[in-house]
Amino acid sequence: MVSEGISDAECVQRLQRGETDAFEALVRRHQKTIFNLVYRMLGDYDEAAEVSQEAFLSAFRSIGQFRGAAHFSTWLYRIAFNHASTRRKSIAKWQQRAFPVEASEMVGDEGLDPAAIAERTELRERVQEALNSLEPQEATVILLRDLQDVPYEEVARVLDVPVGTVKSRLHRARQSLKERLTAYVKANRGKL
Repeated sequence: MVSEGISDAECVQRLQRGETDAFEALVRRHQKTIFNLVYRMLGDYDEAAEVSQEAFLSAFRSIGQFRGAAHFSTWLYRIAFNHASTRRKSIAKWQQRAFPVEASEMVGDEGLDPAAIAERTELRERVQEALNSLEPQEATVILLRDLQDVPYEEVARVLDVPVGTVKSRLHRARQSLKERLTAYVKANRGKL
């Protein structure tokens, strides 16, 4: 078993030498962030689980092609993004489901009355719907930069664009989200 204390780069080198247990360490380190990215892009738990698994399988199969020009996580984000984008395109709009929000998953909802919990649930659903309505590139830049706090430089490598493009896409994506949510926020101004 590979120690959790070694770097991603060392795990990749070991994996490239045939030590397949090194991949298990990489999966454990990155499975939550990859799943979260894919889940936010697709809005469906089962689809996200399947696409995440496909992304890791692709990474495993292609590990010999990884040259270390970028961080392993950047390379993996790119693979996951490509798989999720492909899946998103193949799913008809009417089949896309909203982000399932369960009261047990809501941090900070303890002690709130049922009406307040319902309002927060509705807000989360509206945000997810707005996010799902964005173009995949816009949604991804928000997911990576704003929700997963990935540095601009790494987002640029994932999307294979300059940092300036990431910043302009992020600005446009935030504006698009704002436009999609403005009516809802105005209608519920006193409740939120």
